[in-house]
Amino acid sequence: MTLPVIGLAEISRVATPSLVFTAVRHALIAHAEGRTSVPAPMVLDFPAHAGDCHVKAGYVEGSPYFVVKVASTFASVNNGLMLVVDATNGTPAAVLADEGKLTAWRTAAAGALITDAMTPVDVDEVAVLGTGEQALMQVQWLRELRPLRRVKVWGRRPSAVDGLCAALAADGLDARPDALAGAKCVIATTAAREALPSAAFRSAVHVTGIGTDMPGKGELPVEVFAGAVVATDDHEQCLDHGDFGNAVRAGVVADDVDLAIGAVLRDGMERGRRSVADLTGIGAADAAVAAAVLAQLVR
Repeated sequence: MTLPVIGLAEISRVATPSLVFTAVRHALIAHAEGRTSVPAPMVLDFPAHAGDCHVKAGYVEGSPYFVVKVASTFASVNNGLMLVVDATNGTPAAVLADEGKLTAWRTAAAGALITDAMTPVDVDEVAVLGTGEQALMQVQWLRELRPLRRVKVWGRRPSAVDGLCAALAADGLDARPDALAGAKCVIATTAAREALPSAAFRSAVHVTGIGTDMPGKGELPVEVFAGAVVATDDHEQCLDHGDFGNAVRAGVVADDVDLAIGAVLRDGMERGRRSVADLTGIGAADAAVAAAVLAQLVR
């Protein structure tokens, strides 16, 4: 058997934002309804090299495929691949050598979907904490769902903040390095192991955190959760190694207050109350995106 290996160029040709948004939304709703199979993720930590590697797997009920994914994030490079397997007989169908981009895109889509769903419709200014790939992509993908007027950026390195502001300005956005001045919508995208400055959250009506995806990380101050409507992409994962779990262990919120992000996407919610979304990344979303990509490539 010769296993097809599909490279990033072919994947990028079919993995449009529309395809990724549709697949991720479907996966999150299916997950909220108990129609997925998602084992606990495995994580390898490489602190000496400022890196980590995540192994996730997932299946969405009714899909012809399940997926096992390896995604690594190091200081100098992100990489990864997805093994797509026939769900009827366990035969490997293809390797998507996506260089970690499908993970980046599904993360951006999931964050944008729930940020848009929980943020008041008249909010057109966001603060982004972090200056990496996801900081840029969260804004770009959110802009696919709602108009944005201004982006405030915070980061530890002024040169990186300036670089992100320039990239956002090239997209036609008013971007400026003053996220600590606050905004009604705050998106945290860091790999922080200590909470980010509380000042960044003081004006927030909605907060989305996507950077805390393994034990030891924690970017949102636990007090952000106090009195807020909380949504999680996976209850057990977020309790184990998400910002939600950090808040629970600090005694700020009970461990059963969270809504499923998929349920919020399906049913909507009354906007205006302070809200927090905690995303750790689920294998079902990887599976849905990979299956959708492969379906386009083999049709």
